[in-house]
Amino acid sequence: MGKKMTCSLCVPDTIVGKHFQRLAFRLVRGARQESFLDSVNKNPKKRSSRPRIGNRMNPYSPAFSAMRTALFGIYKKLRPLALRWAGRTLVLNYHSVRPSQLFFNSTSTTVFEQHLEWLATHCEVVDFQDVFAPATDKPRVAIVFDDGFRDNLDYAVPLLQKYGLKATFFVSTGFLQRDSVILDIFARTFQTTAEDFMDVAALRELFAAGMPVEAHTHSHRNLLSLTEPEQKEELGRSKEILESLLGCPIQSVAYPFGVPGKAFDLTTTQIAEALGYTRGAMVCWRAVRPLEKALQIPRFTIVNESLDELEAIVAGALDPIGWYQEWRFSARHTYLSKTLATLTFALLEKQWLVELKDCKVLSLI
Repeated sequence: MGKKMTCSLCVPDTIVGKHFQRLAFRLVRGARQESFLDSVNKNPKKRSSRPRIGNRMNPYSPAFSAMRTALFGIYKKLRPLALRWAGRTLVLNYHSVRPSQLFFNSTSTTVFEQHLEWLATHCEVVDFQDVFAPATDKPRVAIVFDDGFRDNLDYAVPLLQKYGLKATFFVSTGFLQRDSVILDIFARTFQTTAEDFMDVAALRELFAAGMPVEAHTHSHRNLLSLTEPEQKEELGRSKEILESLLGCPIQSVAYPFGVPGKAFDLTTTQIAEALGYTRGAMVCWRAVRPLEKALQIPRFTIVNESLDELEAIVAGALDPIGWYQEWRFSARHTYLSKTLATLTFALLEKQWLVELKDCKVLSLI
């Protein structure tokens, strides 16, 4: 009984006792922590002048970057033993392509052309709608763009045409209509202006160039921050506007921010299906599986990856990031975190650990 006791959680002040305290607080913090993009949708005052680097939805956050570096290093060492990539299908997601004054998610025209040249040589580039077609002797890659930046027409389309390739463009219709809500959100968060996005004339020019156009909601808000009627309005309104402007059916949608469990959920996909969408694109760093759910197609976010990194992505070296993303934001993980947190505090409150203090388990190790 001579052991010093902590006041806050009534755990023996030993190495193991302190470990349990840290574990308990970490579990509770993880169970309650809210992502930055969720919070800013609920409270606009929390927005910063630049995107928060460490938010858990960002594949380029420090944690994901460390994982990318490690996996890429392993791939470089095992590359001579790597199997060929035939049979793999994946979607590469770009946003903006420009030669200078890059946004945080812009790909330079030089890098983008290098990517296209490599993809045209080593892969079969297909339309997003064809990602479930039978595999061939080359990896199948679909190129897509999100948001509706004007530079997509000015720089990306000419480069795509140079290599005889196509890309699918997911456009938020609020930009086309110069909606003040979406323009203000992007201006404060990413320092963009209305001129940085396509208008109706530019969209029609892009479509006339043979590039498929699909929906990216109307105001680019995180769908999980909205009620079901609001989600239906976002998904339905963009579909109706694009069909009216282009005179063709809109069958696919890319969920803004895209991370499953953080930017959309099963309810969102059900609403999308009811509205007539047959394809849904999310952000998840792994290949498309043969039995993939059509409204949850994974995509790799691409910015300025080197050709070696692009090869590693196509080869599957970075797929474990997607596996982690799916597990990290799954209902199973959330339930497990909350259950462990509840159980840990129940044990501490009942002082079951305290009752073990004389057993050498806590003091000996």
